[in-house]
Amino acid sequence: MAKTRIHVGLEIGTQSTRMIVGEVAANDSMTIIGIGEVPSEGVVRGEIHDSAKVSQCVYDAWCKAQDHSDVDIVSVYLAVTGKHIYGENNNGTFRLPKGETVVSRAHMNEVCKIAKDLPIAIDRGYLHRVIGNYTLDGQVKHSSPENELAETLDVHCHIIHGTENLINKANRCVKDVPLSLNDVVFSPLAASLTLLKREDKMAGSLVIDIGAGTTDFVLYVDGDLVASGCVPLGGDHISNDIHLLFDVPLAQAELLKKTEGDANGFIGKSNEVVRMSGDGRMRDIAVNRAELNRIIRDRIEEIFNLVRKSLPEGTFEKRQCRTVYLCGGSSLMRGIGELAKQIFGVNIILPSSEAEKSSVYFDNPRYTTVIGLLRYAQIVHDENETSRKETSIFRKILGIFGKN
Repeated sequence: MAKTRIHVGLEIGTQSTRMIVGEVAANDSMTIIGIGEVPSEGVVRGEIHDSAKVSQCVYDAWCKAQDHSDVDIVSVYLAVTGKHIYGENNNGTFRLPKGETVVSRAHMNEVCKIAKDLPIAIDRGYLHRVIGNYTLDGQVKHSSPENELAETLDVHCHIIHGTENLINKANRCVKDVPLSLNDVVFSPLAASLTLLKREDKMAGSLVIDIGAGTTDFVLYVDGDLVASGCVPLGGDHISNDIHLLFDVPLAQAELLKKTEGDANGFIGKSNEVVRMSGDGRMRDIAVNRAELNRIIRDRIEEIFNLVRKSLPEGTFEKRQCRTVYLCGGSSLMRGIGELAKQIFGVNIILPSSEAEKSSVYFDNPRYTTVIGLLRYAQIVHDENETSRKETSIFRKILGIFGKN
């Protein structure tokens, strides 16, 4: 029987800390065999403010994930976010040496090296340098131009970087458990691996992950990653707005948002009243429905407009992006799809309204990022296997020639 592989993803969110265990079969199909989830402490807008509390949350999630999966977890892939992380584009250009007209692997490596060489501030560290499509002689795009004819080779690279100290804070919280870190991944990049296929990236797609404390995004155009970033606003800010403007307890504000709110609801004059009975921790309340919807709409509209302003000029006007994918816990908000359609003017893909109740983790938008980490781990494993096999074949060839 073929041996299976185990990958583990960890997301330290503003509201929840999640560790998920995936088992990958020989045919690359994946099964979720365990999850550990606990409320987060010490995290503000996706960034770690109290390392001791965060380390304890990671430890608790680790214990639960091990118990659930019956697997000894020793290493993880970690998702990170925060307003300090952002992406930049850089292009590399390489002119083939005189007398050479066929693109080789060495030429591709050289132009990639040039494209990745983007200087950043001394206090910042690289998270990802994602190579995109190549261009031959400024005209023909190609995903892998080896053996093609050209005089000049260009390549697109999207570089994601963040404040090194803040990234290291997250790393230390994991290592304190103690766990080993396989890699650190920007959250929306992981989410895109769950949601998008190659054809979606080619068609032009924007992924918006609306969490509790942050909203992360990545944009693909013609198959290239061209924009990424984090808006330090999320679902918790909507709840806090309701809490302040209606003077109700925060827990009740959260409940109002989830059960009665509508991001695209009628916001004009209305006398309709939403009533909610209290219990031992909450009091009876009555709020105006139109005002509740206005509060929700204003905040989500602000978030979407901040994302839109962070994208390249003309992204939607030039039809470079044709679809927006929403994920994260706040993407389940009633009316959010209609509001997104008004702001972005393109097709909107939402999670199923029953997704949160589903026992299938792949369907739940709260797990999009952490499942994306498992996809990322699969890609890394496959690339390493390919590299190992190529090296092995190369060594065998050397051995054959050595005998001669």
